[in-house]
Amino acid sequence: MKQTAIKRVFRSVCLAASLLAGGASVAQAATEWKMHMVWVPNRVEAQYYQKFVDLVNERAKGELKITLYPGASLGVNDVDMLRILPRGNVIQAAGLYPGYMTRDEPHYAVTLPPGVISDPEKLHALSPVLTEIYEKSYDKWGIKLLGYVAHPVRDTQLICKEPVNSLAQLKGKKVRVWEKSQADTFQRLGVAAQIIGQNDLYMALRTGVVDCAVYPIHFSLTVSLQEAAPYASYLFPYVLHPLNIIASKTAYDKLTPELQKILVDTAQQVQEESFTAYLNGDVDKESEEQWKAAGGKVLEPFPEADQKRFAETARAVWKDSAEQIGGLALENYGKVQAIAGN
Repeated sequence: MKQTAIKRVFRSVCLAASLLAGGASVAQAATEWKMHMVWVPNRVEAQYYQKFVDLVNERAKGELKITLYPGASLGVNDVDMLRILPRGNVIQAAGLYPGYMTRDEPHYAVTLPPGVISDPEKLHALSPVLTEIYEKSYDKWGIKLLGYVAHPVRDTQLICKEPVNSLAQLKGKKVRVWEKSQADTFQRLGVAAQIIGQNDLYMALRTGVVDCAVYPIHFSLTVSLQEAAPYASYLFPYVLHPLNIIASKTAYDKLTPELQKILVDTAQQVQEESFTAYLNGDVDKESEEQWKAAGGKVLEPFPEADQKRFAETARAVWKDSAEQIGGLALENYGKVQAIAGN
């Protein structure tokens, strides 16, 4: 073979090797993220998080791939999120409720407790100050707040074994609540209340541990509460911390600006869509019909005077709790309360 031909073959081999190496480097550059979520796939919240993941994966065109792990299937507990997520080695993103992290950020317990906001429409107005509060604490831990997922429901009912739709009828009843502020509120109203998790709620009603449960109809259907306690009556609006979409700052900072923009823009899209559905009450309407179809009864709401008394008591507990914790909790209470203006 002539020398020029040998050189051409050599150059071709080098070019092919270079292309193969380039392809390999592109493949290695693809980033994979794990995303934790405590809710099971059939929950409405989970479906919004899945949409976020699907849209990011589609828009990233293979440069970033997020896998969502529902039902806490990665073995990560929300209470430990501030200690686990920042490192970015176990998980890189999460969807969760800020109120689950009060061990490490006690002020979250009184940032926006249930029952203190009388109008769900105010949640939009509260979003900027809540973002300021979350970002301040997340920055300290090394976490990036990407956006929110609104809760799927806007109504909270009292679910009882017997017909109950007034505070007077609650006297002598034992009530299940899901957090301390609610227990304190009922105690001030002269009603016995205790915290019981969702997984234990059905049996607690069946066995008489409690007579009633504070819970939205939608969530009650997911554990078939209508079988144990078929009577539901509206008590207060479901206005709580919005659910968060968060990421490890370490993992986020390793992404290209283009991928970072995809994450933020997609989170904002899902946020707007979920807030619109929340304010429309779409899930509440559907769930009420499902409740009736499953044998449940929907009673008249608690009287307006009772709703007002409950809200005023909840706000008094909120203020007293913030003052007791002090510091950042009291500062944040002032910011939120100024906008809530109940």
